[in-house]
Amino acid sequence: RLLHTDLNELLSFREELTEWEVGEFARELSEKDMEGDVDGAFSMAAEKIREYPCCDLLLYTAATILGNVATLSGAGEEKQREYDRQIEDWLNRAAAGSQEKVRIPAVYMLALRCMQKEEYEKAEELLDKIPDGDMDKVLPLTTILCRREDADAAAYFLQGRILQAATRMQSYLYRLLELEEQAGNHRRADEIAEIAENMVPLFGLWPYGAAVPKLLLAIDRKDTEECLRHLDKALSEAQKPWEIKKSPLYCRRPEKPSGQDVGKHWIRALLSETESCEEYDFLRGNEKLEKIIRTYAEKFT
Repeated sequence: RLLHTDLNELLSFREELTEWEVGEFARELSEKDMEGDVDGAFSMAAEKIREYPCCDLLLYTAATILGNVATLSGAGEEKQREYDRQIEDWLNRAAAGSQEKVRIPAVYMLALRCMQKEEYEKAEELLDKIPDGDMDKVLPLTTILCRREDADAAAYFLQGRILQAATRMQSYLYRLLELEEQAGNHRRADEIAEIAENMVPLFGLWPYGAAVPKLLLAIDRKDTEECLRHLDKALSEAQKPWEIKKSPLYCRRPEKPSGQDVGKHWIRALLSETESCEEYDFLRGNEKLEKIIRTYAEKFT
């Protein structure tokens, strides 16, 4: 009571190690491996885990380091199976833990190990437990699909993910150039606009997207002539079909709609924004703008 502690603390018992302490142990474990003492490294890890059985990071770290060691050890089949059982036990314990930043990588490693053993159904079940965005599941899932079905099915799946990633990147670039422009980095914004424009033909995206970057810059800069020019170009391109199958990246994907809905969206969005947003004050009442709106409104109705 005088020391404001308990018996466990006096005996230096803790359920967790700090990240620094785990890092130091990982260094010691790697040094043991460099000496060629694989059995000694496993014994050293097992002893530490017995001391701190609830430390998820320790479990995952030991499994990661010794998983590579065991693979390259050249041990006999029986010994290799013993190593594998130990590693998978540690990974399963880490995967069942409460620390998200440890649990998800542990599940991912278990899935990869299942794939190595051609246990594709189990691997897919494990990958499904990982939230999208936390780990890159695309390549393992592609491999599983290829083995379970065929190369065409796997390619179809991968093309869809490429399309999803390309359109997401396009949106990120649009937002980034706006932020750089607002921060006063005009040259950098122009360079990003060029990248976003060149991305459209390179990744087989809808052609109207090539006009958007410079239109965004023209709006930010309140450049009426440039704004009207790129707006006209964007709406013109929006009328054209997205011939997605012409790109080798999406040749297996279904055709996209003709562009009429996108054109209507542009008209509706423009009308709403020019009527309600202060940033569009410089465009209100412009005769050329009204003519553009009338022209495309007729075409899209």
